[in-house]
Amino acid sequence: MARPRLRKRWFAAFIAAAVAVTAVIAVSGLRADVQQTTVARADTGADVAVGPLVAFYGDSYTKGSAASSPSARWSSLVAKAEGWTEYNAGYPGLGFVRKRDQVGDVAGDVIAQHPEVLIVALGINDNFVWAGNEQAIQDAVLPEFQRLRDGLPNTRIVVVEPWWYTADRPESVERIIGWVHGAAEAIDADYISGASHWLDENPGAWISEDGLHPSDAGYAHLAQRMLEELDALSPALP
Repeated sequence: MARPRLRKRWFAAFIAAAVAVTAVIAVSGLRADVQQTTVARADTGADVAVGPLVAFYGDSYTKGSAASSPSARWSSLVAKAEGWTEYNAGYPGLGFVRKRDQVGDVAGDVIAQHPEVLIVALGINDNFVWAGNEQAIQDAVLPEFQRLRDGLPNTRIVVVEPWWYTADRPESVERIIGWVHGAAEAIDADYISGASHWLDENPGAWISEDGLHPSDAGYAHLAQRMLEELDALSPALP
């Protein structure tokens, strides 16, 4: 049976019986979110969890900064459409180098969850600390991915091309994309290319008033594009 998909009419009721129940747990002194997809049992009416645990590891775009609610961010839209239980490890400002001294051991926290699937979307924030840190950024990418692979040998890892948000692209964007792509190949992860261009087609509608983060419409667009890319992976995700 085909898994539920958010396609062009993703606003439709795609999981009619599902209810999103959110629990917030402390991680490394900050916060990670667990969005647990549940359904009501026919015999008792009690809610039971369904779907595999999928971790989303990233930055403010994964956390859902500027979204009207956590349920409007792309990761939660994707998880709901797929019937997954979402572990959201998105930390605003995080990069492979940027803010690493402020968030604790995020990779270790992700590994400790033992997700069935891990989706990694990191790299945009390192563009903002590029000058003088080029070598440090390059040196940080592969070890981060290798640690995830070593800690999660049985997890399907999907790496997303680092985000960008305007048609104007500094040279650092392509450099970081190249390092991330190479590291994904080195650990035999799936790789989703093109994501750095997903928002530059219609920034007036898809970027929020802060000029950096997606709007609700932007997150919905990212979710739609992500689902299309995930659907194309072979073998299929759970």
